[in-house]
Amino acid sequence: MDIEVSNEKSGDDARIHQVTEQAFLSAPHADHTEQFIMDALRRAGALTVSKVAKSDGEIVGHVAISPVTLSNLVSDEK
Repeated sequence: MDIEVSNEKSGDDARIHQVTEQAFLSAPHADHTEQFIMDALRRAGALTVSKVAKSDGEIVGHVAISPVTLSNLVSDEK
């Protein structure tokens, strides 16, 4: 199988939604909202990197990077 990796382009979002949904469908750690999170990040313009993997012209994979902010939460529990 030959894989071509390229930037996400306009019109790829519906297939990316499907691929993301399928990728996490039976993952025990998933809450099955990952595809909706990706949609929201895209709408917000918060995807720094968004790449698709295509085989025979069809999107079969997706990877994205978005900035996050971590806080330093300290628990008083011992």
